[in-house]
Amino acid sequence: MREKSFGQGEVIFREGEEGNEAFRILEGRIEISIQVTGQGDIPLGHLVPGDIFGEMALLDDKPRSATARALEPTRLHAMNVGEFNDLFLSDPSALAPFLSSFFERLRNTNELLRRELESRKVTPKEVHQLLEQGSSSGSHEAIHPLPKITLTPASKETRKAGAPEVIVLDRLPFRIGRRQTGEGADILSANDLALRDQYPYQISRNHCAIERIGSELVVRDRGSTLGTILNGQAIGTESEHMVLPLMPGANKLVLGGDDSAIQFNVQIEAA
Repeated sequence: MREKSFGQGEVIFREGEEGNEAFRILEGRIEISIQVTGQGDIPLGHLVPGDIFGEMALLDDKPRSATARALEPTRLHAMNVGEFNDLFLSDPSALAPFLSSFFERLRNTNELLRRELESRKVTPKEVHQLLEQGSSSGSHEAIHPLPKITLTPASKETRKAGAPEVIVLDRLPFRIGRRQTGEGADILSANDLALRDQYPYQISRNHCAIERIGSELVVRDRGSTLGTILNGQAIGTESEHMVLPLMPGANKLVLGGDDSAIQFNVQIEAA
């Protein structure tokens, strides 16, 4: 990990900026705030030595969701994805505070989800039905034989990114994302196909997946920055859908925006 110093009032990062580092406070205090239309910066809280912030930049390629500003002279430990992976292999104990922060965020997200379901008066039966609809577990595969699914690059840029000439999917889900720079483990990404990309990135670290929901084959965006396009229709956090079905026969899959050259042909043949 690297050490960084900031003076009183200095901004570590701003809401909406791209980020690739997480921070642990060694000395000083940090204010976290968000921009609210008509009200300016609204403080969310103050952080003290030992606290972690900015850790979501290690997991996704989304812009910063808040602004971090030093309230007094401050020293920080900074870590990017590559350094996280290196520490995982060389000194895993050093990652304990960051992993604890990930788990705490997960607990908070689960609690927010629970409260939202309670406020909407969603019954346990309805929750079970939602989970069944979104499941892509192996139990479905036993009921519905997997058809032949072939993935082939649809552009020379896709081949240059490291895509094989032909991929026959023999299991689902099949996850696609961006390969980390350099060699070694990539602990924070789980991809069956990792592709090279250069800044400004079209491919996110965890970009999209081909899955099965019940008997239906689908493409799911995994929260990528620029989204995914399936057969000309956008999916992703900025679109109407996160999941779209694959059609029997030929499909076109694009990773990134309308101008992305990272494209695949997805062929679905009956089992």
